[in-house]
Amino acid sequence: MTDRSQAGLGTGATWYAARCPFRQPLPALEGPCQTEVCIVGGGLAGLVLAQELVNHSVDVVLIEAQEIGAGASGRNGGFCSPGWAASDESIEKRLGLDRARVLYDLSYEGFTLIRELLPELDRTTGHLQVSTYSNAKALRQFCEHRAVYYGQVLEYVDIETVRSCLKTTRYYQGVRDADAFHCNPLQLCQTLLDTLQSTSVRVYEHTALTRFSAATDGWHIETPAGSVRAQKMVWCCGGYGGAEFSGLRNRFLPITTYIGVTSPLGPPLQDVIRTSDAVSDDRRAGNYYRLVGDNRLLWGGDITAFGRHDPAQIARRMAQDIAGIFPALALDNGHVPIEYAWSGLMGYARHMMPLVGQLSPGLWACTGFGGHGLNTSAAAARVVAEALTDRSDRWQLFSPFSFSWNGGAAGPTAVEICYRLMKLSDRWRAFRARCTTRGEPIS
Repeated sequence: MTDRSQAGLGTGATWYAARCPFRQPLPALEGPCQTEVCIVGGGLAGLVLAQELVNHSVDVVLIEAQEIGAGASGRNGGFCSPGWAASDESIEKRLGLDRARVLYDLSYEGFTLIRELLPELDRTTGHLQVSTYSNAKALRQFCEHRAVYYGQVLEYVDIETVRSCLKTTRYYQGVRDADAFHCNPLQLCQTLLDTLQSTSVRVYEHTALTRFSAATDGWHIETPAGSVRAQKMVWCCGGYGGAEFSGLRNRFLPITTYIGVTSPLGPPLQDVIRTSDAVSDDRRAGNYYRLVGDNRLLWGGDITAFGRHDPAQIARRMAQDIAGIFPALALDNGHVPIEYAWSGLMGYARHMMPLVGQLSPGLWACTGFGGHGLNTSAAAARVVAEALTDRSDRWQLFSPFSFSWNGGAAGPTAVEICYRLMKLSDRWRAFRARCTTRGEPIS
């Protein structure tokens, strides 16, 4: 097994960072500056927004409290597909089918934007979502619904095919999206940064917003060593913003999720996972994983509303998850060898949709992408850019998904209780599936 002192367990470093070329950090902002638009947050939404604005000759300053892609945008599972974190059913119930279809088309636009940013060599196509109980009828209906009403071609996958790809009895049927892809999300952020550095956009790292105030000509933003005068300001700060984001911080919940990457596993990995597709299961907070690098497995799962764990704890949790589904991968004295482990904060609104719109005149929010972030952050950034340049009012597609209160101090507790109840429900459903389907379930 790899010496952990030289890998991610000792530092909490991500496998993504280890795979990206080293770059010199950008300077922090020092002294005053002026701009048309100040973007707060250097994740995917902020980077795409900056690119969209500079393409229309808008002067932009982007400030990031840490490093570009240091938050959830550079730490997530790297899955990209059309759609939203909220289900089709919940969106259709709120908007009606016609408006839901328009919103889906926007999600596909964001998906296409991200896909075009990455060369084919930097992405791998295919996503397989599997069911943890026999669910053939519902999955076929889902594929038909997406095809008829949204124009998306999905493949229903029977149990024999699922289990030929994934050597476990924990899974039944599935749905495959051949157009979806997976990638190194930190590399994606750095690709965008490289493009921005050839433009007029001024990007500053290690430059946190410490205080802001309204001014006659827009906004005055203070940072540790400088300040920005901006006509307009956009918050793209995800789950990491603090009390200084007073109008937004109590509108979403920062939820922690975990990812581990194994040591190279060799032939056992090739034997139990026989697909290059990214894989996720249908549980409310289920596992998601994919093959990466030199015979490694990237594995994500579990959520909590209360803080983060150290890398060694995360590694133990992810190793237990993997061994529970693929016991053959427990190679290290009965344990799955984890070399990198980290956590990330995702911003979730109660309705599971992004928070996009004006908080006050000239102050915009573009955040809340937890659960489905790569395409949705790009789509939301594009419509905000259109609004700031008076080219469209497509941002109002998100207006039915209001900036509702997150429950305040009781919010995290409520989320944690709901999550644990969902886990119990998932376990009961899986138990019933095992009890009621003796032998091979009907596909």
